[in-house]
Amino acid sequence: MPAQYGPQKFSEAITHFRNKLNMPSERWADVWREQHNNAFMVAGATKTDLLADIRQMVDSAIAEGKSLSWFQKEFKHLVKKHGWEHTGSAAWRANIIYDTNMRQAYNAGRFQQLQNFPYWRYAHGDSRYPRPHHQSKDGTILPKESPFWLTWFPQNGWGCKCKVFGETARSIQRKGLKLSKEPVIETREWVDKKTGEVHYVPVGIDPGFDYSPGSKSQADVLRQQQLSKPPLKERLPERVVPSAYSTNKNVTIHGLNKVISELSQAQPQMRQVTDFITTYGMKTLFLKPTEMVRGSKKAKELEEDITSYLNVPISKANGHWPVPSNTARRANGYTALAWKHVVVKAKTGVNLNKIADITDLTNAVEAAILALQAGKRQWSLSHIVRHYTDSGDHGGAIITWLHEMGHQVQFQAMRMEIPTPGLNESITTYSMQDTMEWHAEHFAAWALNRAMLETHYPAIVAYFDELMGELL
Repeated sequence: MPAQYGPQKFSEAITHFRNKLNMPSERWADVWREQHNNAFMVAGATKTDLLADIRQMVDSAIAEGKSLSWFQKEFKHLVKKHGWEHTGSAAWRANIIYDTNMRQAYNAGRFQQLQNFPYWRYAHGDSRYPRPHHQSKDGTILPKESPFWLTWFPQNGWGCKCKVFGETARSIQRKGLKLSKEPVIETREWVDKKTGEVHYVPVGIDPGFDYSPGSKSQADVLRQQQLSKPPLKERLPERVVPSAYSTNKNVTIHGLNKVISELSQAQPQMRQVTDFITTYGMKTLFLKPTEMVRGSKKAKELEEDITSYLNVPISKANGHWPVPSNTARRANGYTALAWKHVVVKAKTGVNLNKIADITDLTNAVEAAILALQAGKRQWSLSHIVRHYTDSGDHGGAIITWLHEMGHQVQFQAMRMEIPTPGLNESITTYSMQDTMEWHAEHFAAWALNRAMLETHYPAIVAYFDELMGELL
């Protein structure tokens, strides 16, 4: 049975994959050992546009927790689009690409996080056909500086499910474990049948897998190789927001990052929003209305994927996103003090690519202020975008996302015991509900159009400038 993945729990895993260079190649062995840490390649994918499309699929799988079945379906479309004649069946090839990249990104994230532990413990994976050499390493505990980890850090072969866990002197003692003796790493001769090259591979490890996923020793070599190739057309938007889970195919992490990147160019303070999200590990759920309802069949079907993404026990699912049906019907989004994520409604028709113009979002702040001055205070910034602009619900989803992140900004300040009294001035009716809605609504206004807000309400801008300065 293939491995099941939700979105990667580690921002390090996403960063590891995003930092790779695209390397068109004919065979897996063309990129050797730790060069895979720095190169994204797919054997036989020699065209740059083909490789870019495959990379975007893998990137979506890692950041959004796309399933293997989704990947296999998209892979078939991609093969047809490019007329690619790959080896093996489409399902088998898609499985290999998906499984290897997901595992190595996961292991790279683990490698970075394990730097905080002085000792590492090898754990054999529960494979259907276990490798005896991998089984023999189960329970091996060595200092993180041990040369063993430079060779035997998973993945140690095609389909390898082994993992490494961090330990401390206290945890080793508490569990009744003992440090292992430094293993002797035996090697065997392996000849590349196509090139005739001879490599010495550790016994028990598949050729090309004897390296640690955190190693960067080949980066300079790969960059030099890349400079000698034609430039690759960049297909992926800058990832300023690390991850998001979405059940709407038209509301993706790529679409979100595209919009936020455009906003950041026009509104520099938006960078502080994304810095906040990255610093405090904030996550996002984009869900359809029926998937938000507590006790619904749709919500139940998503429990495993969403709890995996949020890194919470599946037994706690009901406390992390489902709400009563009337709340799911009425609210465009919500969050909670106990969470480090926000939930945003993304109906089937919502499509971030259909945001007509970024100014539809930024101009909502001016529209709210002008309406207030005319004695016609608007309900909310989201209401303005959804009902009075061409971007409609597509743009409204972004406003709601910023509003909910505004709640999390206040919650984080509360966790750090930073006073957040708010102010008496309000630009929308919704912001007058209570202190928390004041923060969320005016945070969104500050993020969307700081200059316009400062012209009319300098005290509000000064408030959020100072608050974000303390948080970041």
